Amino acid sequence: MTELLENESSSGAKIGEAVQSDPALTARILKLINSAYYGLQNPVTSISQAVTLLGRQQLKQVLVGSVLAGVFKDFDITAFPLRDFWQHCIKTAIIGRQLGMQNARVIDHEVFFTAGLLHDIGRLVIAKVNPGSYGQILGLARAENREVIEVEVEKLGVTHIEVGVALLEKWGIPGLITQCVKKHHDADHIGSFEIETSIVYLANKLSRFDLSGDAEDEERAITDFLSKIPNWEKAKCTAEQITIACRLAEEQWLEVMESLGMVDLDIDDSLDETFLFNTDLEKL
Repeated sequence: MTELLENESSSGAKIGEAVQSDPALTARILKLINSAYYGLQNPVTSISQAVTLLGRQQLKQVLVGSVLAGVFKDFDITAFPLRDFWQHCIKTAIIGRQLGMQNARVIDHEVFFTAGLLHDIGRLVIAKVNPGSYGQILGLARAENREVIEVEVEKLGVTHIEVGVALLEKWGIPGLITQCVKKHHDADHIGSFEIETSIVYLANKLSRFDLSGDAEDEERAITDFLSKIPNWEKAKCTAEQITIACRLAEEQWLEVMESLGMVDLDIDDSLDETFLFNTDLEKL
């Protein structure tokens, strides 16, 4: 499947045939294309039509979601808040994609969904290896009102950012996405990916924003929230666009998470081993 998606000469029919060979993946794709995330007026029941509407980039996202949910499904959820983790990542992904769509300087807005989905993957790697210790790190950061990366360095000698970047580089994930992951905690963004990394940085912050109250209260709340985010303007988005993105994320995150198989984490073990990118978590 991954080879077909990377090969630009692969036809939609060939990709559709490959998808249909995996019932779990077929169900996931149809569920996603018919979700509120796409807002289609008529339901899609044909996998070939779904493949055409989704396109290669979105199909890659579904594959990434399946891979992540499958690789990281065996967790001690009492020690690591896995559902909350996926909620945060999905919201970041939706907000990032929406902000990218509203930015005239951005050509490929779908990349922000993948970057948002993967931005905290280093936390999963650490928690997979030792969920108990990472649960303590999260608790300490919350109790002492400290940055998680500061506590990570203190307790582990490495941050989830460094671990995540190492994993993505091992997987051969494109440099743009890796840079977005690398800089999602940085307030300063310069260089060739300035806009892109700024958007993911902002989306990561906004995923924690709580939408509540009437329209007037909402507008005032988002303005106040943005005032506490250094350099949020670098994402080149207006407060109105940001409000729309946050609202969509609030409305759609659960349905998208279900579509990607991240709610019950009941992933089909028959998924091709190549989807796992030969991951060796213990050696990272």
